Amino acid sequence: MKLPYYNEQTICLIELTLCAGIGPVMGRYLLQYFGTPEAIFRSSIAGLQEISGLRSNQIQSIINGANCAQAKAIMLQHESLNILCITLLDTAYPYRLREFADAPLVLFYKGQLEWNAKRVIGVVGTRKPTPAGRAMVVQMIADLQEMDVVVVSGMAYGIDVIAHETAVDCKIPTWAVLANGLEKIYPSAHQAFAKKMLAEKGGLISEFPAYTVINPNFFPRRNRIVAGLCDALLIIESGIRGGSMITASIAHGYSRDVFAIPGRPIDKNAEGCNFLIQKNMASLCVSAQDIVERMNWDLFEKFAKPEIDNRRESAEVDKGNTLPPPKKTLKQVELFESLSPTEKQVMEWIVSGNDNTNTMVRQQKCSSTAISVALLELELKGLIAAVPGNQYQIISAFYP
Repeated sequence: MKLPYYNEQTICLIELTLCAGIGPVMGRYLLQYFGTPEAIFRSSIAGLQEISGLRSNQIQSIINGANCAQAKAIMLQHESLNILCITLLDTAYPYRLREFADAPLVLFYKGQLEWNAKRVIGVVGTRKPTPAGRAMVVQMIADLQEMDVVVVSGMAYGIDVIAHETAVDCKIPTWAVLANGLEKIYPSAHQAFAKKMLAEKGGLISEFPAYTVINPNFFPRRNRIVAGLCDALLIIESGIRGGSMITASIAHGYSRDVFAIPGRPIDKNAEGCNFLIQKNMASLCVSAQDIVERMNWDLFEKFAKPEIDNRRESAEVDKGNTLPPPKKTLKQVELFESLSPTEKQVMEWIVSGNDNTNTMVRQQKCSSTAISVALLELELKGLIAAVPGNQYQIISAFYP
């Protein structure tokens, strides 16, 4: 039986996701333990019993799935439905999602998705938005049009689908993460739009194979994928409870930048956003520029050399003089006499390329607390800027 687009590794990974009681966390642990998905299904009962935390029903499910019959049947269905897949072991798997322990072992999708796009923003909110909320979605996404972003949401009624529709209208790629198989669209009212979205370089994503029966428990699982795929998450109108608040909570736990549009305390649709801001789980946001500045998406444009510098360099060259290319040297740190020893050390690390907090901590010369304080002081002095990925960049004119 020929199964185009799939190899043995993919077949085994799909089968693993179908094994009763084997979720993404246990599945990843098994992969680390055995090395390959094929080795998991070749293991004996005795070998599986050696694994701490693996219950008897899970072991039996793995043994029963050794021939991968379910996975092969699903792949044949997917072939007829033009559904593709990408696995955790594929190099193209979205790096933003891969870092989390509960990342899906397999993602099924339709469309041509640039999984590791430059910038991805999630937009979620209430299913019953006000006219002002609708207008805010349109304005925010339209204002991000020049930022080379991808918009991701959950295709739900209200804010979600408005975000997708606005992205399509603005020629911005948009991905919809569903809580069901991709053989149909839920809610069904969005079926026609989903086809239009795919025609406009959009994408449909799910961790569930075709014909999976919809279960209310699947929606929080869908929400974690939305949170994990994006660099920043924007909440536009939300009650104190609901899917958008779950997504915001997950994104916050994933150390994603969360933004919320504030509203009047008496408005039910503002309760969730106001709560997130009040609890420091989200940054207050009133315009797309707030997101751009917080995410440093305009960092390189903002700190690019002015044209006058280029003219000066050209003039020097015309005179026969050669200007050496600017270099980042550790001696430049001494220009800032006001810096504390720790601040100077942190600046040296960033200049030399160690621009991640975790990397600095591993230097074992300063405590994590001291490094955090130094980073904050350097930001306040305008010498560095935080960028997504828990990293920092030099922004002072003294550091070309």
